[in-house]
Amino acid sequence: MSSMALSCFLKFKPFKIPSLSANNVFSFGIQSLSMPPDPQKQFDSKMCAWQIHSYGDLGELRMSDCVRVPKLLSPDDILIEVFAASVNPIDIAMMGGYGSSLLNAIRRAKNCEFSGIEFPLSLGRDFSGIVVAKGYQVSGINVGDEVWGVVPPHSQGSHAGKVLVNKSLVQLKPKILTRIEAGSMPYTAMTAWSSLKITGDLMLTSAKTKKVLVLGSSGGVGTMAVQLLKIWGAQVIATCRTDATSLIESLGADGVIDYTHPDAWKMIKELGKYDIILDAAGLGSEKGTEYAQYLKDLEFSKYITLKSPLLHNVDQYGFVGGMIKNLVDIIVPNIKTNTISTGSTVRWGFFIPLAEALHEISHLAEDGRLTPCVEKIYGFNDVPAAFERVMCGHLRGKIVIDVQNKLVSTKKD
Repeated sequence: MSSMALSCFLKFKPFKIPSLSANNVFSFGIQSLSMPPDPQKQFDSKMCAWQIHSYGDLGELRMSDCVRVPKLLSPDDILIEVFAASVNPIDIAMMGGYGSSLLNAIRRAKNCEFSGIEFPLSLGRDFSGIVVAKGYQVSGINVGDEVWGVVPPHSQGSHAGKVLVNKSLVQLKPKILTRIEAGSMPYTAMTAWSSLKITGDLMLTSAKTKKVLVLGSSGGVGTMAVQLLKIWGAQVIATCRTDATSLIESLGADGVIDYTHPDAWKMIKELGKYDIILDAAGLGSEKGTEYAQYLKDLEFSKYITLKSPLLHNVDQYGFVGGMIKNLVDIIVPNIKTNTISTGSTVRWGFFIPLAEALHEISHLAEDGRLTPCVEKIYGFNDVPAAFERVMCGHLRGKIVIDVQNKLVSTKKD
């Protein structure tokens, strides 16, 4: 053997073939695959969130800085870092236990992120934010995109550092809107959309021939309803308090009635009759008896209230008993108002989480035709104060939480 060959032989270290047990074969195969990194490992596993641990009043709200960040559970999921979120009346109601029976049943049936466990529960139904992770079936939205959207009531809410949402309820944030403005709009805009398009049948008939009375037009749903109806071509009469008339006029209402005025009812009558009366003031089905006389006869006109007893009845009487009670509660007002004989009906309007609604709202906002109305902005530390403001009522637009701001509340100019 030559000296060069001997040198190479002495330097050579024999390769040891691993034992080919079942476990080693499996381990070797897994390590040889090119696996994508887990996108959720790019940020902390804990976040800040406002939660309730039982139903009750404002005293139940607690902020925690060690809440587990939700994990992607579906290829259609999107994880969003929240910039801004609003407080809606539904949040106040859910804090008190409204809808808990049916919502918990949905959580268990759908095996949601908390597997049907009720508490701790974060509230908040809409948001603006940035995508930090997404499932492999999500297209058109990428990590790093600024987005907005809504959270269904059975899911953990947006009063938190991050929120997990299905891709169908997320759209790119309209560039024309600030993060705060975007966080104020989706839930109320979609509630107005579904109440008018679905409950009000405007998906089936043109709004251009309709005259609509919007009660409580200065609140979150009311301001969106006035704008949507005008965009769709309807004639809009709106009621509000004295200090909100200029706001509603600026949104394009054809007539604004100060309901505190002694002649308010007379003005409502003179400007009627109406194809749709939308109760965005939470007056309820019972008030349908007072407004029924202002509905058009034989034109399939409707009094639509957003104050529905549906979930409350299920909470109180169980699912079967609640559904029976709901049937009674919708039939009785129609009988009392005698609307059926004139072709009119009393109906309930709802927030319905539809991708079609969010898609249209996003385009209208991007075009500058649907604009936000923000009354006040609160820092993340001030969430209880934001809830308290909504509880006081008589809103002039939306109450928004700046989730990235831990400072005190600020007045919207």
